[in-house]
Amino acid sequence: MNDMAPQNATPEPAPGYQDLKYYFANLNTMFSIRNTLAMDMMTSMPIGGLERRIHDISSITKRIYAETTTPTVTTLLDKVEAQADNNSDDWDTWDLANLKEMRRIHSHLSALTPDLYLASVQVSNQGRRKHKQALKSGDWNEAKTYISQVVDLYKKIGDLKQKKFETRTPYKALLLGYASDISEAEMDGLYEKLLSPLQEVHKKALEKQAAQEAPLPLDGDFSKTDQMWLNKTILELMGFDFSRGDLFVTNLAPMTSGSPQDARVLVRCGENANFLDSLEDTLYQGARGLYLQNLPADWHTQPVGQDQGALIMNALSILYETMIGRTPQFFNFVSVRAEGVFREFRNRSFEPENLYRLKKYVTKTTKRNEAGEISKIFHDILRYRLERDLINGDLKVDDLQERWNEESKALLGLEPKGLTDGVLQNPDWFTGRFGFIPTNTLSHIIAAELQNRLFETTPDLRDQVERGQFGAMGQWLKDNIHGKGRSTDALAMIKSLTGETLSEKPLLTHLERRYLSDRR
Repeated sequence: MNDMAPQNATPEPAPGYQDLKYYFANLNTMFSIRNTLAMDMMTSMPIGGLERRIHDISSITKRIYAETTTPTVTTLLDKVEAQADNNSDDWDTWDLANLKEMRRIHSHLSALTPDLYLASVQVSNQGRRKHKQALKSGDWNEAKTYISQVVDLYKKIGDLKQKKFETRTPYKALLLGYASDISEAEMDGLYEKLLSPLQEVHKKALEKQAAQEAPLPLDGDFSKTDQMWLNKTILELMGFDFSRGDLFVTNLAPMTSGSPQDARVLVRCGENANFLDSLEDTLYQGARGLYLQNLPADWHTQPVGQDQGALIMNALSILYETMIGRTPQFFNFVSVRAEGVFREFRNRSFEPENLYRLKKYVTKTTKRNEAGEISKIFHDILRYRLERDLINGDLKVDDLQERWNEESKALLGLEPKGLTDGVLQNPDWFTGRFGFIPTNTLSHIIAAELQNRLFETTPDLRDQVERGQFGAMGQWLKDNIHGKGRSTDALAMIKSLTGETLSEKPLLTHLERRYLSDRR
């Protein structure tokens, strides 16, 4: 690859910066190709093509690493950064942020050896299938062997990144990849402040629920074709541009990937399954697809034009699916359409209040994917504690099952009946996403803050949702989050929007309002 920019390049704030932009645009293309290959592997690729596809992805990964860490790029980054430090007035905010993101990408890749980086990408691509196989077989010894290999790999990665970024622990070094603005100690502190009040809310919510009549189970014939028609309709109303993306069914975990020009939204959708689950995936993953499509158009090829990563992605998903998509107003809108799509007229289980209560139902379960909004947080605390100790060397994989069961009893008041509702249910330790789990709770907190701000700026938002109008909400997010790319740090961006520092209080207020009061 030619690292030099074309001769007709636009004026630059410092010599060499245009060459860096040209290089990182090429790097962005390679990332895009790799993502497309991985997405196809998750959806339409025949199982027999797995070995070849992993080989192809590995080849591109080697190229990404080699091109990013070449001495030419390293020297050029050092030179341009020095010029920016000495002549900051010549730089605008976006270009400075772009240079910062270039350094971030370079630092995270150059911290690793080529073999470790390649191994991490291979694990992320084959881990979902490994997890699916483990759930099917229920063989802990086989799963433990694979998890041990992944943990050992990420311990090495954590150690190298700890030295590179001078973090307190290896786990904090991995957390940088998902939530760079928060320390491990701050994460521990947030969970400590949240746990006791959360347990009280959960207890009172269960007591209130026990005094009420249970909602009716959803009853009907939900073909995959009808479910996907409803899903596509909702996604289109959210503002998703189907000329630059599409909606697909996956047999693995739901996910979203791609680019502003090709955003792929993958959802679960089984024949005769509960259509609310598929709709939940559509709202959750659709929020991510909207984020990709609304990134700053002038910076699509540059690091500063990319999304903020898991922390903000999750927050937007929770905002759409949990904060807005579980309100009475949303179900007033959805109920009539669902009745028509599934031809279930005068079906009491389809009544808006029943749908609302089904999604509001407070659970106590050992399975996270069956947990309600409150109890999901207990599951995340459990997984966070275990993966932190695994990476920091305070827990052995041989003791993982026993520790999981102990934490489950302490946090959930329940012990798993078996492996599939216990330690084997977590896919992140198969795909190597160590550091991702705590972003679930951090993102929930951010979503609660964003919800408050949205209702301040759009007082009639509930009425708009009831009419299926998501335009004002989508435009506010586009202006204030989507279109900002990575021009500022994630938590700094949220603080500027909400005026709030990261705190457990907005989330607790939201949960108390939804589950303990009669406010709607």
